[in-house]
Amino acid sequence: MQFWARTASLAAISCFFSLISRWDASLLFVLAGLVLFQLVGLIQFLFVRRRTAPWWIGYVVGTLDIILLTVLLITPNPFAQEVAPAAMQLREGSFKFLLIFVCLGALTLSTRLALYLGALAALTWAIGVGWVIVHPGTVIPATNLYSLPLTERLNLYLNPNFVDTFAQATNVLVVLIIGAIMALVVSRSRHLSEDYVKAERARANLARHFSPNVVDQLATDDEPFGPVRRQEIAVLFADIVGFTHYSEDHPAEAVFELLRQFHRRMEQVVFDHNGTVDNYIGDCIMATFGVPQASHDDATRAIQCAGAMIATLGDWNVQRVSRGYPPLDVRIGVQYGAVVLGAVGSERNLSVAVVGDTVNVASRLQ
Repeated sequence: MQFWARTASLAAISCFFSLISRWDASLLFVLAGLVLFQLVGLIQFLFVRRRTAPWWIGYVVGTLDIILLTVLLITPNPFAQEVAPAAMQLREGSFKFLLIFVCLGALTLSTRLALYLGALAALTWAIGVGWVIVHPGTVIPATNLYSLPLTERLNLYLNPNFVDTFAQATNVLVVLIIGAIMALVVSRSRHLSEDYVKAERARANLARHFSPNVVDQLATDDEPFGPVRRQEIAVLFADIVGFTHYSEDHPAEAVFELLRQFHRRMEQVVFDHNGTVDNYIGDCIMATFGVPQASHDDATRAIQCAGAMIATLGDWNVQRVSRGYPPLDVRIGVQYGAVVLGAVGSERNLSVAVVGDTVNVASRLQ
């Protein structure tokens, strides 16, 4: 983002100067300087894109940008047909271009870099102004400029060798303030990014247990599971017959691969019927229908889910047999009735627990 913002900024500046300036060697020198800045940014971009850039590359590039730009803004153009006094270079408002590079540093989302670039820009500009002041013939006010009569101030402003030290000190103060504001913006952005990551992590935790449409609802509620309460829901248990013997006779990798494939297929069937995966207990999957919100067809969807599980297992067994693996058998138990329902866990990993005789009956039916 920083590279493309840099590219767009330099392109806009190039077009602006190309339109308002006379095409001569002086303009070509300015455009060549802009191309140089683009090449420096391109080198940094290539490093970062390959993920081989050291942490200090942003500081090196930022330092090079600001020092080089300050020199170009304060020193006369070597190809200019008429050379103005050094003091005149400070009056053309070119200081504002330094602010672009200070703002570009904020796009790295580094608070330290934003502060560093703001301080560096203020320092280099102050040094540049000091270099102009020590030039022979440079005029600076001997007292507070605004305490002088208007006529004397106008005479000073009309002098091409005059340097308004108050205005230049203001420029230094402004760039320091902007650097600090950019650092605050970066810090705020980083906090927002961290909050977003936490929200996505919480959403991912929900997605492991709930169907996508339920996740959307839960993600927007402050208390997604509501208070502890009694509620009628459907509970489903399904597990693999003979899995204990299978796990004893096969390598651990094969056992867990079978579990993953079984859970993945059964979980999708549950989600297709708007159910909730309550828990994985070894080779067993426990699902509920009516959590967190009860519906009039919870029992119907649970029975339909059980039938779809059998159909999915049949298709999977066809694939297994064709590859030389034995078919699997699954037992399923479903019960509908009252349970005690409530949220357990912490803010980072919140889940819902259902307790009651309905759960026990479903498990025994299985």
